[in-house]
Amino acid sequence: MGFTIFRTAMTILICGFLVLLFLLPSAILSRFSVQANELIDKAENALLSGDREAAALHCGALFRLVRDRMPVLERFLNHASIDALDACVAVADCAVRADDPGAAAEALAEARSILVRIEGIELFSWNNLL
Repeated sequence: MGFTIFRTAMTILICGFLVLLFLLPSAILSRFSVQANELIDKAENALLSGDREAAALHCGALFRLVRDRMPVLERFLNHASIDALDACVAVADCAVRADDPGAAAEALAEARSILVRIEGIELFSWNNLL
């Protein structure tokens, strides 16, 4: 009788851990992706309107966001993808500060592309399971 209760409790505990293991990284990545895409949108819009000060602020915020979240993201994501995202964001930040809006826009587009690729690979969805 005691072993049955122990086995049932351990099965429930393991199933709960597996659910957490699948859902927590997806939630963290989804939240990060929404924040990063909003900053990319704001920076691109500022570049298109010619407001380089606002673009520099948004690129700087994006750079800090990526740098702050890198340790957490690298725990469960491919390090090369996160490093590529960091490199693109750093190039965009430098390009905006160097007054090169074309290079900044290109780096932001590449950063968005990397985010889409990371989401497609890592987010828990039925399409990824099938």
